Amino acid sequence: MSIPSKENFLAALCRRPDARPTLFEPFIHRTLAEQLIWRRGPQLWDTPAHYVDTMVSLRERTQADVVILDARTCCMRSLFEMLYAAETLTPKTSACVMLCRTQEQVTECIHSPVVCAIGGYEDTHPYVKPFIRMDKTAEYAISEGADGWFAPSDAEVCFEKYGTTLSVCGGLGADAVANAEPLAIHRRVQAMVDTSGGCGYLIGSGGEIRDSAYLSLISLLGICIRCH
Repeated sequence: MSIPSKENFLAALCRRPDARPTLFEPFIHRTLAEQLIWRRGPQLWDTPAHYVDTMVSLRERTQADVVILDARTCCMRSLFEMLYAAETLTPKTSACVMLCRTQEQVTECIHSPVVCAIGGYEDTHPYVKPFIRMDKTAEYAISEGADGWFAPSDAEVCFEKYGTTLSVCGGLGADAVANAEPLAIHRRVQAMVDTSGGCGYLIGSGGEIRDSAYLSLISLLGICIRCH
């Protein structure tokens, strides 16, 4: 498997010309995640430390550059435990992107050495670390100075319109990916990679691919790994 590179993830997000294609698929259904890591059961998700361990394993199986952790439902104590586990378990060449809903969560996460970027909802903003706007609109993301926007669909249109000022994260459409044939997924991702060169576009569906569409997810991951 390839060595994860937080530097490549940040290069793609911050639209640096040295970037290679990278994956941003933050919402992999638990059933699909368990299939990918070849482990099952509630014990994979029942504590912050177990959750982090599971997501680190998922990063390895998807060959993503970074681990993506969702802190939105955490109390602050659980968030401290999550960050501690992440600092312990994340590979040294990788890092974490933390999804946050409150500024209190953001403030805690930006002080962690393992966190390389924030994915923010509502009125969050990290100021000192790269930021992906996970909700609202691309125009809003641009107005607040975000580095990227989590696009739910229309990746090609979004990249053409905003790609010089804002990285498009995802945008293939979760339902579109789930309903497409593997060859169609490969061709679409390859076209986006050819257009962007890996700079300013992060490969992903922009949502959560339904749990019955394992082959579709594998197809998406496969072409991403090949392009990487």
